[in-house]
Amino acid sequence: MTDSAFNLDRLAAETAQDIVSGVDRQEAKDLERLVNKALGVLQEHGVYALMLFLFSRSGSEDEMARKIRPCLHQALRKLPAFGGMSIQDDLKSSLEFYTQHVLGNLDTLLLVRDLYEQILIYTRYGAKAIGR
Repeated sequence: MTDSAFNLDRLAAETAQDIVSGVDRQEAKDLERLVNKALGVLQEHGVYALMLFLFSRSGSEDEMARKIRPCLHQALRKLPAFGGMSIQDDLKSSLEFYTQHVLGNLDTLLLVRDLYEQILIYTRYGAKAIGR
């Protein structure tokens, strides 16, 4: 697949579907609340803050964050710019990855921010639909 043919909206939709898959009605409400918070952090403070936020959750929010983070990482691996790079889902490795491979290039940072925003928006609506 070439860069010009890569469909970010489809990647966002597929990733959001992965996040909400297997979520029951009660979990969907918890997921929706967490995603709303995460979206606010992303929009106000950026990608790095989003990752810190997702790693800082506790209790039921931690369970949901553990479902969201790997899906976000997997979405990045599908971008041609990252060429299938591996992203470990632990605090130190994850933050080092974002510092080294995302934050250093403005175009990459904006791409990741926009992709993550779209994923979180689709996840919020998906969770809302399940939780009705």
